[in-house]
Amino acid sequence: MTAAAKNGIRNLSVVGLYSIIHAIVDFACGALVVMQLSEQLADRPNMVFAVVVLYDFFAFAMQLPIGIYADVLDKNALVSAYGCVIIAVAYALRPVGILAAIVAGIGNALFHVGGGIDVLNISNRKATFPGIYVATGAMGLFLGSNGSKLAGSGGKDRITEIAVIALVFSAALLICLYRKTHGKYAIRNMKVVVRDLSRKETVFMWCMLVTIGIRGGLGLVMNFTWKNSFAIGLVAVGAVVIGKMLGGIFGDLFGWRRMTVASLLFSAVLFIFAYDNMICGIAALLLFNMSMPVTLTALANRYETQRGMAFGMTTAALFFGALPVFFGFGKWLFLRPVVITVTVLSAAAVWYGLRCYEQAEQESTDA
Repeated sequence: MTAAAKNGIRNLSVVGLYSIIHAIVDFACGALVVMQLSEQLADRPNMVFAVVVLYDFFAFAMQLPIGIYADVLDKNALVSAYGCVIIAVAYALRPVGILAAIVAGIGNALFHVGGGIDVLNISNRKATFPGIYVATGAMGLFLGSNGSKLAGSGGKDRITEIAVIALVFSAALLICLYRKTHGKYAIRNMKVVVRDLSRKETVFMWCMLVTIGIRGGLGLVMNFTWKNSFAIGLVAVGAVVIGKMLGGIFGDLFGWRRMTVASLLFSAVLFIFAYDNMICGIAALLLFNMSMPVTLTALANRYETQRGMAFGMTTAALFFGALPVFFGFGKWLFLRPVVITVTVLSAAAVWYGLRCYEQAEQESTDA
């Protein structure tokens, strides 16, 4: 077997490991925040709101400062392993609901950043691996959030045990990965170089962040009436997962700008019918999520020496895009004309942002 083939198999193994653990981590966090804490505080809606918002803030927005530090630390798999252990600790803090949510959010952020940097480091500036890595979290979160339906009555303790054991085992695997990748087969961060952005890069960055923020907001309000059972919800989440995976693959095959703009515009058309037609709705969700790996990878490529920061920028944008939903504007955002209009605006932002990205990449090559 050639060295290139061995390297390819190793990279696929790393991506596969992180992707599986990503599903485990988001399952554990969903089960803790939704099945445990939110149901435990159901008679105190203000506390439920505080738990959800604080968890999301620490899980998403905090990835930005953590990513900046992780770029310099250069111990990505260990950062992810610490995240798994911290989430397991959060389960022990369930009697103190808000503290448990904060600790789980920090653990979630640590895992995502460490894994995100490692995957971006071996992606060869392509979107396929990041798409696979990020996609699995949606399924884990859905299954964890619906833990009561999966376990039935009296099954919460069993799910807790499974989640904690899986997290500890995952941490052990990540520690082994760190020892392996910092030995003969190295995944290392580039030396951090902070530089001023050109005008094109600044426009590109904001276009990507706006698109990600739109996805973060709309993703929370897609509660179509036909999503009236666990099975249909599972299919819908499956469409989100497949969309993110295919977005990276098709983007690399057919061109990022062409693929993302086409997928968003087609999803806008399908949203016309998605409220009443399940097939159109599922297809719209799949297409709408195909832009995710491209926006992430493009940002990471322009911030090549600060990939953790770039990863954190995307998740911070998701959090801030979700704020209108948290503060009661979700029903307005879910109006059909608003969804269609905002999706078209997202396509326009992606088109212009990636155009600036291509120009910046060309200027870097020429220089």
